[in-house]
Amino acid sequence: MKNEWQYTKLGDLCDIKHGYGFKGEYFSDFPTKNILLTPGNFNIGGGFKSDKLKYYDGPIPNDFVLKPGDIIVTMTDLSKEGDTLGFSAKIPYTPNLIYLHNQRIGLITDINENIDYNFLYWLLRNKEYQYYIVSTATGSTVRHTSPKTIKKYKFKIPPLNIQKKYWITIKFY
Repeated sequence: MKNEWQYTKLGDLCDIKHGYGFKGEYFSDFPTKNILLTPGNFNIGGGFKSDKLKYYDGPIPNDFVLKPGDIIVTMTDLSKEGDTLGFSAKIPYTPNLIYLHNQRIGLITDINENIDYNFLYWLLRNKEYQYYIVSTATGSTVRHTSPKTIKKYKFKIPPLNIQKKYWITIKFY
């Protein structure tokens, strides 16, 4: 069975889009319906974190409004260990809130039909992937990665029918 698994690069299966540099003059201390995502919206080990929201009250380019279920990855981390660097999260469905695709957050796009959506999400939360991201990161105080680096990650991908069953058992934090 595992001999059917082929090595592939993440970039052969999807693309990653950079976020937008929203203007600081429109950041708000008061709640608005516009949530500006930051690396602080990622839990250690991945997943969405909504306890520290940043609000925005200014012009919004349509191409940088996220949809519920979109997969995002963090490309900056302030911890020395890179606790959240590269990990994925899914945009939650929250009526009346708009999540904005900010800089230093990558949006997974153009997902190939050869990879299951949930398999991809959990793949971007496993230990081997995160080790690769941290080991290739730049910076010592603030760790950074890029879409180009993330897309170079190589892994063995099972056939699609196995991915649909297997993603539940992927080892993650």
